[in-house]
Amino acid sequence: MEQNKRMRILMCQNSTEGILCGVYEAFTSRYGHAWQKLAVGPYVNGDLFSDIYSVEVNTEKAGKVVKAIISKISEEAWYLVHMASEADSQEKGEIIYRFLILAFANGRKVLNAMSIPEVMGLHQLSRSVSREIQHLYGFLRFQELQNYILYARLVSKHHVGMFLAEHFQDRLPMEHWVIHDVERDEVWIHRAGEDWLYIRHPDFRQDPQMMLSSSEYAFTEWWKTFTESVAILERRNPKLQMQMLPKRYWKYMPEMFTNPGR
Repeated sequence: MEQNKRMRILMCQNSTEGILCGVYEAFTSRYGHAWQKLAVGPYVNGDLFSDIYSVEVNTEKAGKVVKAIISKISEEAWYLVHMASEADSQEKGEIIYRFLILAFANGRKVLNAMSIPEVMGLHQLSRSVSREIQHLYGFLRFQELQNYILYARLVSKHHVGMFLAEHFQDRLPMEHWVIHDVERDEVWIHRAGEDWLYIRHPDFRQDPQMMLSSSEYAFTEWWKTFTESVAILERRNPKLQMQMLPKRYWKYMPEMFTNPGR
């Protein structure tokens, strides 16, 4: 009987595909949305009244969910779901699942129902990720290495490397470049005239600052001198500076550290 059902917690991989596969399993199981939850991460804490099911990543199943979102709701809905799925949030799997339950039942009009917590939650996650991507379009710093590859170290709250790779493939199509997410051990590699490639667990152990080309080292010194010369000490406002340029991005910006090294 319904009242004797145990809650099922679907444990998904912390990725867009992982969450989409969790959604697929939840909808196709016919177990009932009221008795299922989506959790994201390497593990979840269960209780005496819940069963935990591990969801395996399956590209074909994830693709079916994407097609269903676009055809039955809208491309805008897929954009929001995709952005939200890359957010740094433990609740994102459940928010996306609850949103899709509503959206598949009511269509694209649900996107404007901001008074509904699931809809508002999805918009908030998506907006937070989108805002960081826009920041990093300007804050990410490429530096030329001795082998003439442009290298950028990325630090971000959300998982945004793929979106940056797509952007810079359009902006720098004829350059060899690398974007390295140093905290997640991920790398996006682009060869001139080709599409970018993604690599997990790279072995970048040597400090790239020790491999700068001579021209890049000179430019870095010049850039630092320039930024210092145009600064007006009397109008220095650290609090406003950190609002416009959050401190977490400073670590790999040449103008923000004192000695780029050789």
